[in-house]
Amino acid sequence: MPNILHRNTGALLLEVDAPGLTGQRLAHTRISYADLAKADLEGADLRGADLTLADLTGARLAGADLTGADLCGATLIGASLDHATLVDAKLVGAVLDHATLLRADLTRGLLRLSHAADADFRDALLVRADLSHTTLSRANLSGADLSEASIHFADLRDASLAHATLAYSSLLGCDVRGARLDHADFLQAAIRESVFDGAHLTGASFMQTVFGGCRGLDQAHGLAEVGVLDFQSMDLRTFDQFLAGGERAVLAALDLDEQAAELFRQALARLARKKGLAG
Repeated sequence: MPNILHRNTGALLLEVDAPGLTGQRLAHTRISYADLAKADLEGADLRGADLTLADLTGARLAGADLTGADLCGATLIGASLDHATLVDAKLVGAVLDHATLLRADLTRGLLRLSHAADADFRDALLVRADLSHTTLSRANLSGADLSEASIHFADLRDASLAHATLAYSSLLGCDVRGARLDHADFLQAAIRESVFDGAHLTGASFMQTVFGGCRGLDQAHGLAEVGVLDFQSMDLRTFDQFLAGGERAVLAALDLDEQAAELFRQALARLARKKGLAG
């Protein structure tokens, strides 16, 4: 029978009356600080389980039900959570570097202060998730649904969010340098005080997106090839960056013919000269 031991003291936390942990019913068990490194927990019922500060390095949790589970401070480096259910799960301060969460359901998941560099979240559900202060550098979130997610002060450097849905999400103070945002959907998202140097924006959709105080958009790649651009809620600083980095996209978004476009350019040139004199 597999014993679940304390990761630090080796004390017995739980003895399971079965030859293994695969598919086991462990709902609402209290196994904080558990040593479950490389454990096979595929398909296990861990709803509401207390796994705070547990060591799940390299653990196999594919298809496991972790609805409402507490994984705060847990170590999940290289763990497999493909197709796992983590609805309302708490992963505050968890370490998920190199973990795979393909098509995992993290709806309303709390991932504040977690570290998920190089993690694989492809096609995962992160609707209304809290990713504030989360490290997601080089993570793969391609095709993920982050609708209504809170992404504040997150590290998204060189991450991939290609074809991701970020509708109604909030990005505040994020580092998006070098990230791939190709064909991402930012419908009515709020993007403020974030840095975009070297980000890839080809085909991205910014319909009714609110911008404020962002930097580096003029240094982003593919700015002239964004899919949808809406200026209804954009500050002048952001508008200037879009114009500098992708004039063609700006003119297309404003639906100007060539004559009107030339008048628009002249008006902007006069405004630039005035700003220069004022400075």
